[in-house]
Amino acid sequence: MLKYILALILVFLSIGKILPANAQPEPTFRLPIDCALGENCWIANYVDVDPSGNAKDFKCNAKTYDGHKGVDFALKSRAVMENGVSVLAARDGKILRVRDGENDDPKTKDQFDEITAANRDCGNGIIIDHGQGLQSFYCHLKNGSIKVKPGEQVKEGQTIGLVGHSGVAEFPHLHFTLIWEGGHIDPFTGMLKEDGCGKFKRSFWKDDIPYAPYALYDAGFAGQLPDFEALNNGTGRPEKPSTISDIFVFWVSLYQMQKSDQLTLKVMGPNGQVFIEREIIQDKSRARQHYYTGRKLRGRTLEPGTYTGIVTVKTKGHNAYTQEFKTLIE
Repeated sequence: MLKYILALILVFLSIGKILPANAQPEPTFRLPIDCALGENCWIANYVDVDPSGNAKDFKCNAKTYDGHKGVDFALKSRAVMENGVSVLAARDGKILRVRDGENDDPKTKDQFDEITAANRDCGNGIIIDHGQGLQSFYCHLKNGSIKVKPGEQVKEGQTIGLVGHSGVAEFPHLHFTLIWEGGHIDPFTGMLKEDGCGKFKRSFWKDDIPYAPYALYDAGFAGQLPDFEALNNGTGRPEKPSTISDIFVFWVSLYQMQKSDQLTLKVMGPNGQVFIEREIIQDKSRARQHYYTGRKLRGRTLEPGTYTGIVTVKTKGHNAYTQEFKTLIE
């Protein structure tokens, strides 16, 4: 009996050495936005982890911009933003600070400069303290949508506001940042943003979030040249072609096209033959990019049937990405 008791004591002592009483589990975070990635929201920018001034994300690609400290989760249009997309607490914690009252209007470069000079780049924002020197930041929230106050305890998954277009933001999105003991952490690698690309410690995400080198967020067909400003705002999509349209257009919208990325737009007709095709090499890096290819019909009747638009995007270091879109012409 004595030997059995001594054996139990040794087991407990060994467990105590491995897991001290004050040990804390490594923190993890849920997706901070109520959407389905790749379906109705997209990662437009990753953390810039290159301290040399050459913007690079953790995969050593340029799906970011110089000095970017967080992850941007973008929406398709302002109309989607106006309908309301919830921002969620990514982990239990206490609300540390809140700012509201910044408008969601699209802004000029001069207005962006004024916002930056006033140190309000984040726009409407929330900071949550999670203990252990860990904080999460939520920026560009919709004006008047914030539902929490400083000092309030929040639970993981709780709605704390809505995605907006406030502060320095070229499009409606949520900017999400992690800070641990004063340093900005890339949630995809657990590394400090100054540590450089191609390094990995551990993911801070609770669920797997695959890297997305491409963000093709919208596409369609039109019987006239598309108004991309209207598409950005969500105020109207162009009508699809008919058999008597003057032109046939296939258009696409993408986030974070990088200089030298290659894009192919192709439309296959009902007879299985190539109807139109266009090859594009991106001339410069842009946060949001629209392209189209079209064909003048010159009074000819468009053949009825199903037309298939095929988009192929190629970027350095990744396999080509292809997506198809179809429309029925009657």
